Amino acid sequence: MNIDRLSKFGITFLLISMFWLYIFIISIHAVLPNNPIDSLPFERSLQISTWFPQGWGFYSKNPRDPYFMVVDIKSKQLAPNWPNNIPKNIFGLKRLGRSQGIEAGLLHSQIPEHYWKKCSKNPYDCLDRYNKPIEMENKSPNPTLCDDIGFVSQEPVPWAWSNSSEKIEMPSKVARVNVKCSKK
Repeated sequence: MNIDRLSKFGITFLLISMFWLYIFIISIHAVLPNNPIDSLPFERSLQISTWFPQGWGFYSKNPRDPYFMVVDIKSKQLAPNWPNNIPKNIFGLKRLGRSQGIEAGLLHSQIPEHYWKKCSKNPYDCLDRYNKPIEMENKSPNPTLCDDIGFVSQEPVPWAWSNSSEKIEMPSKVARVNVKCSKK
């Protein structure tokens, strides 16, 4: 009698697992470009795109997008508390780094395009040689990014070069700003 009960449990587990595996496969197939497999059974009737409207693109970022850094010029460290998953941020429970991302984006949008300088060396060195920082005001309700700050946009090292024994400095664009915080 015990073996019969275990068999029923095993079959039930297997059927439920197969159901969710099929849903997973359909959700991937629904976002693929045109291919020889027009549609899978029940794909249209289940309307997967209403269950997963963003598809799988929500979980990925183009690895070739430039790195965006905000640097405290005095300490030569990242100004915000990034990345969010470090012990300092209690592995993501402390949300200050996320709000600083929005704050950095607002400041970044105030920098005129002509103010960005191209840099072929270490971006920290380029920021040190920057003659005249632009003045701007941080209008965030609780500003945390203040004083002498540098913005860096740097291309990632291509994967093909990742095993190089030499230190590779990719080209970047830098801008140095002096941020006044009115509510701090």
